Amino acid sequence: MSRALRQEDLPPALLQDLDGRPADRTTGPQTRAPRVDGTSWLDQLPRRVAEALERWDLSRDDTQPLRSGYTALVVPVRRPRGDRGALKVAWPHTESDTEHLALRAWKGRGAVELLAADPPSATLLLERLDPDRDLMTGPVVATTEVLGTLLRRLDRPAPPWAPPLSAVLARIGDRLDRLHHDPAAGRSFPRRLTQQARSLTRDLLAGSTGDTGDHPLDRRMVHTDLHQMNVLWRPDPGEWVAIDPKVLAGDPHWALAPALWNRWDDVLAAADARSHLRLRLGLLCDAAGLDEDRATAMTIVRLVAEAARSIEEGGADRETWVARAVTIVKAVQPG
Repeated sequence: MSRALRQEDLPPALLQDLDGRPADRTTGPQTRAPRVDGTSWLDQLPRRVAEALERWDLSRDDTQPLRSGYTALVVPVRRPRGDRGALKVAWPHTESDTEHLALRAWKGRGAVELLAADPPSATLLLERLDPDRDLMTGPVVATTEVLGTLLRRLDRPAPPWAPPLSAVLARIGDRLDRLHHDPAAGRSFPRRLTQQARSLTRDLLAGSTGDTGDHPLDRRMVHTDLHQMNVLWRPDPGEWVAIDPKVLAGDPHWALAPALWNRWDDVLAAADARSHLRLRLGLLCDAAGLDEDRATAMTIVRLVAEAARSIEEGGADRETWVARAVTIVKAVQPG
């Protein structure tokens, strides 16, 4: 019998990410897990794991290490008949509210298979993938094509529970306006790129019928955090699948930016960063069947929005986001 999880067993990275983090105050129609601050959640985590093991008659697989992301602990487990699984216990926040709904919609086609879910505790039982095999290594051409192919495979009509991209873009427009009108913040980022992103945001939002649900931006189900670390290998039958979905009712072109801002060491090592990034964007569009001009517009908006967020929040990642945004936005410019 596996021993109980102890506080000292928790991965250091998870402790660093969540200790002291305030509770997520954002709620929506899918909110079922009570909000709690990061420190309290970490204190409760051993008990939450024990409750999930009992709920689904699981045992810890102590031959494999615990894993973690920024907001969740993943515990390798064995199911009652001995088959392998992965127990994911998430810190309750907006994106964790809908993860089980997205995985149910995909039914294991292009995404990790959901075996069971307990939304009030933000706990999922998932199939076990190969946690050591992602797209952070390997040829850039091949791994980028995998991402584009997965984006096409995951495409579905937007479900009614998914937050709309048009609402996200409206908030981005407000943030870009604040950046544009704040002289101090404006000095942190090239003004012409902010102006370009504001104009593109207005263009993308044009054509609304007044009902967000009818906006052409909101018609497809999109994994908006599909990047090289969020794809793992499924040994049987042998294929790449997506994990950790953050879903919007949106436009697939919005999903390409994370595949550009990840594997950044490859960008820095490239003889020509612009050519490298444009190659990635072109490969993604070809594999996903997307229009490169529209992908360019949405990538520019998303990158400038991330830089604006970091500048506004004054986070430790501010310089990183500004540098990456400027590099990518300049790289994908036409001509």
